[in-house]
Amino acid sequence: MPFPALLFMLKHFIQNVISISRNGKKTPQPSIYYNFPRRFLFTSQKFKPIAFYSIVALTETRVATLRNVLEKELSALGVVGRIYIAPEQGIGGINCQMAVPIEKLDTVKSYFDGFKNDFGQIEYNEGIEDTSSPNFSKLRVLVKNNLVSIRQHVTTQDLAVQPHHLTPEDWHSQLSQKNEDLFLLDMRNQYEYHFGHFKHAIKMDVDTFRDGIQLLDELVANRPKGDDIYMYCTGGIRCSVAGTYLKKKGYENVKMLKGGITAYGHYIKENQEKPSLFKGKNFTFDGRRGEPITNDVLTQCYHCGSSCDHVTNCVNNKCHLLFVQCETCKSKMKHTCSDHCHNVLKGIEEYKLDYDYHRQVAKAW
Repeated sequence: MPFPALLFMLKHFIQNVISISRNGKKTPQPSIYYNFPRRFLFTSQKFKPIAFYSIVALTETRVATLRNVLEKELSALGVVGRIYIAPEQGIGGINCQMAVPIEKLDTVKSYFDGFKNDFGQIEYNEGIEDTSSPNFSKLRVLVKNNLVSIRQHVTTQDLAVQPHHLTPEDWHSQLSQKNEDLFLLDMRNQYEYHFGHFKHAIKMDVDTFRDGIQLLDELVANRPKGDDIYMYCTGGIRCSVAGTYLKKKGYENVKMLKGGITAYGHYIKENQEKPSLFKGKNFTFDGRRGEPITNDVLTQCYHCGSSCDHVTNCVNNKCHLLFVQCETCKSKMKHTCSDHCHNVLKGIEEYKLDYDYHRQVAKAW
């Protein structure tokens, strides 16, 4: 183990000993699992963030089998990430986000190609930049009722009629021509929007996708059924659901960005002469907390208000608030979101707040 890693572990151990000696009991401390600098653990290996989804009909029996097989065999390949599988009674199929060792990338792709009878032809969405450490801490393969949470009852068969998938090139061309004269929906949650979004996009002022579908009904209520409706999300799956939902309501010209913001980021990187219509960072639900599409910074530090787009996860294990925090405030607040959480870690206060997802995300932005 590298020498800096040993120093880090020794420091963590001493902090716990001091805490116990002062209070006679062990007070809640930041988990070494979350705070251990991954650069000490992974010194040379590179990882590729990779994602894909496929909405397909899978039986409950097949889903159970796939869960066990994927967890075992992907672990053997050194893959970490989050994989959801769901049966056809809901929104069925697979939604996969992974960190793959670079030297195993072709092997992993070939492995999934062996499941064509289950998932069909897979179109991979690779991260814009490789990482020196994996953007997930472990592999989790989970069975869900729906790949995407939604209040309405939607089955896999309902999603057969998809919205029109525009390539990043066609998306860029059409949005450039229409400029302000377009109806453009950002189908992500409001805090994702604040980090970065397409020009003239309508923010879905919600914390969860399931709430966004209800808001979607309100936003399109007075629009003619023949009007163009554009929508985008991180990788495409939320638009595949929301776009189909609108198609079933009679809206004829629903268009979504194929591959989502991630694919558009690749398009801009490969065509640098074209001005990006997306400004800022594409928020991601992994250890990166986002990947920059442009250098524009659209968010501010939660404490001091300075321009910043770095996301901190509060190290108080009872809080774990995700919030924007500059390096100065992160050092001052010891990676916590508040004086209260700071004092909890010091053992001089009891944590007072119950866990609430909406408080977590709404407070931060």
